[in-house]
Amino acid sequence: MSKRGRFGKYGEIKRISRLQKARTTSMHVVGVGTKATKGGTIRKEKKPQRLHVELRPAEASDVEFIRNLTHRVFRQYGPYEQMLPQWFESGITLTLLAFMDSMPVGFAMLSRPEPTWVLPRICELLAIAVEPAKQRLHVADLLLKNLEKTAGKLKVKKLVLHTAKQNFPAQNLFRKHGFVPSEIKKSFYPNGQDALLMYKNLV
Repeated sequence: MSKRGRFGKYGEIKRISRLQKARTTSMHVVGVGTKATKGGTIRKEKKPQRLHVELRPAEASDVEFIRNLTHRVFRQYGPYEQMLPQWFESGITLTLLAFMDSMPVGFAMLSRPEPTWVLPRICELLAIAVEPAKQRLHVADLLLKNLEKTAGKLKVKKLVLHTAKQNFPAQNLFRKHGFVPSEIKKSFYPNGQDALLMYKNLV
């Protein structure tokens, strides 16, 4: 093979030709929300639709949903599927329900402040639960925000809650909403687990 073969003049002409062709081909920049297809064209990716969540105060007809979801979410801590419906039916709580596509997907329960209380008023977030399949759709965030607004309108100055010492996802949720760890309550739950007491001062 002569020096004008692969690395000779002919090879150099082919290399230059390829470079020129590459420079004249339009370039595609792939960014957020786009996807390059096999043919080099760009197709916009569809943004995930924001799911609509509706909130309303819980009603007497909602007690079975509260009982069933409580059993599935809190059964490891004790018989809360009995306790929470009793608290709700007794009228000592403010309870919000979350709906998606007209189906209940979660609830949050706050102790009801009494009009005769001496200021500052303190209320406890007794429970917050979301269907496991809906737990990454910010339903709990909406429930917390709305309960906090309700508490503020009732002149509540401080919210407290207890969450399992090992329940780090719940602790992260509460920290995101401004709750601060306070102390560990030993054997707080009926089944013996320790709890972390957290609080938030409402301005």
